[in-house]
Amino acid sequence: IKEQYEVGASLADDAIASGKLAFIIGTGLTIAFILFFYTIGGVVAAVGMGVNVLVVLAVMANYGATLTLPGIAGIVLTLAMSVDSNILIFERMREELKLGKSLPSALEAGFDKAWSAIIDGNLTTLITAVIMVLLGTGPVKGFGVTLVIGIFTTMFAAVVVSKLVLELLIVPGYIKKLPMFSVLQNTNFDFLKHAKGAFIASWLVIAIGVGAVVYKGKDIYGIDFVGGDTVALSFTQRIDVGALRTAANAAGFEEASPVYQKQLGSELELLKITTDFDQGEPLVKALQQAFPSAQFSNEGVTRIGPSVGEQIQWNALKAVFWSLVLILVYVAFRFEFGYGMGAVISTIHDVIMTIGIFVLFDRQFNASMVAAILLVMGYSINDTIVVFDRIREELKLNPTGTLRDIINRSLNLTLSRTIITGGTTLLTAITLISVTGGDVNDIAFTLLIGVITGTFS
Repeated sequence: IKEQYEVGASLADDAIASGKLAFIIGTGLTIAFILFFYTIGGVVAAVGMGVNVLVVLAVMANYGATLTLPGIAGIVLTLAMSVDSNILIFERMREELKLGKSLPSALEAGFDKAWSAIIDGNLTTLITAVIMVLLGTGPVKGFGVTLVIGIFTTMFAAVVVSKLVLELLIVPGYIKKLPMFSVLQNTNFDFLKHAKGAFIASWLVIAIGVGAVVYKGKDIYGIDFVGGDTVALSFTQRIDVGALRTAANAAGFEEASPVYQKQLGSELELLKITTDFDQGEPLVKALQQAFPSAQFSNEGVTRIGPSVGEQIQWNALKAVFWSLVLILVYVAFRFEFGYGMGAVISTIHDVIMTIGIFVLFDRQFNASMVAAILLVMGYSINDTIVVFDRIREELKLNPTGTLRDIINRSLNLTLSRTIITGGTTLLTAITLISVTGGDVNDIAFTLLIGVITGTFS
């Protein structure tokens, strides 16, 4: 993979470092969170997650795939789905233990009752991922490929690896208790009491965000979408990418994006910087003045069109549209048509709100942001399906109850899972925003908004 980075220019050196940092922080916080809440069960879940990630990377390496930022976004969602599957199982086991069942019986019942939510959540996400692979290009396709692999490995890790390890520990009697930390158990919040006000407020936020997108027009797009100048520089001293970007910003070139690249079949390394049209040569002079010891020499300026362009934007829209259509069909088949409409509308709500808030914070869209939006979409769908699965179960257990009471009860029963899963992802996003920059920072910021809007919707 390292060799593919060097000759393929999938990522700049700083982006590789940020991607690794994102992966390490995300994994570390996720494991810490699940260990805190589920103790011994958390250790088992961590083993399953480790197997999950290793298999994803092994499959990618086997097919010669490079790990791009959209791919990292796909792995982040894979991790989120993996930990969510384990949380669903442990929460179900907790419920069975409260009913007085033995630990081995609770293990079997927990897996059986969590299975429908796990399969529906993963299959709806798989529909989205397959559509992205078939219709997408660039970051959309990269995200989709990683996610397809990750969905199958998540199912394997949660249902086979985690269950096998737990059975080896529980059935022979090595573990007689499975201590779990409780959070928001036995709650009875009337969520639907605030439904109308929340509905009005959320769509008001969406209207403001859409207004900001319309007002800013093409200004919301970064260089990836609108194109610019790419200048190639030779050098005698390698300057840190962060220092280059800081110097460029100080000189007024806020859109400068520096990348170190080795030439194919050669050890020669050049610094390539992409900036706005007609700013290539002025930027070179500014950097030569800022870093005289590097002895930057201009090897040529190339005017480039958008690296993503209208085709990828259009393909992304088609992928999202057909994903929503097929999700509607699948959820309508597995549940009812009303559930399908709810899943589609809530997903559209989350995506539009995330885009609007992103633009309101004066951030620009680049190629990796396409994958970030798809990441939010996958998170939203998975969250929705978990709640729908519980509503379906409660309707069977209490067929004479009112729909309002059933929905409120289902939301309360899944609240612990929602807080733990959402809290893990939220902490990861906040940490990444604090310690990373560039595209990874934008992805983390988008994920932060998406977790909040997805949980809310």
